[in-house]
Amino acid sequence: MLTEQQVSHFNTFGFVIFRQLLNPDELKTINAEVELRLSGTKRYTSPDDDTAYMSWPNLGPETPFLAGLPEDPRICGTAEQLYGADAVGLSCNAGSYVNNTHWHPDADDFHLHGFKFAFYLQPLRATDGALRFIPGSHRKPFHDEVHQNIGESVQEVCAVPAYSCETEPGDVVAFDFHLWHASWGGSTDRRMVSVIFIKNPCTPEEEVATRKAAVANVQLRATLARNTFDTPGPEYDPHWLENPRKSAKRQHWIDRMGELGYLSAPQS
Repeated sequence: MLTEQQVSHFNTFGFVIFRQLLNPDELKTINAEVELRLSGTKRYTSPDDDTAYMSWPNLGPETPFLAGLPEDPRICGTAEQLYGADAVGLSCNAGSYVNNTHWHPDADDFHLHGFKFAFYLQPLRATDGALRFIPGSHRKPFHDEVHQNIGESVQEVCAVPAYSCETEPGDVVAFDFHLWHASWGGSTDRRMVSVIFIKNPCTPEEEVATRKAAVANVQLRATLARNTFDTPGPEYDPHWLENPRKSAKRQHWIDRMGELGYLSAPQS
């Protein structure tokens, strides 16, 4: 569970770091599962069609540890403490990043509430791809002021005053959807796993915002799947959706995701 200091840090700055949350045995398993999925991407099967950024879901039976991460008490317990017992776990994705990532938030609609758990599988420093945050930019009016002043126009990520979130394998970072973040000087295979949670919408405005986010997410993930695999599979593996262990928590997520539109087919 988060301490009061960690909750305060998250609310004030928009992120919190959990040092060495994952142990060496877990990291060994995660690396093997990520390597298995990465080996099936266009980078290896169709190198002439290689795209810079590869991203894929990890909710299938071939990646059992990663598929179970959203339900890990260390992960979902944090989400439930911040957003309530009915917070919804949306995904466990992995990606292989290349070079820099421009400044951006993951959401601009402040009726949508959620955050991402992210961890990298290589040691990262400020100059080789570590996440950079603009602390406090998850709150208005600062969020909008940042947008007006940098948006996507800044030529060099490192020109913006920011906190460099240097990490070692095993460290996990949780950050608010609205927090401005970027990276600088990354390698051509910077491996990251992310687990995403949203607050279960409880007002009409939150419901509308979450449904809009679901439509955008379905389209984005379909595009990433086409860019990553010769033959893309579904975002949500049927095995995971079947919920074979009859987890009440997972079933709540599946039911709510269906209601909100996250399980819909992408529009053609």
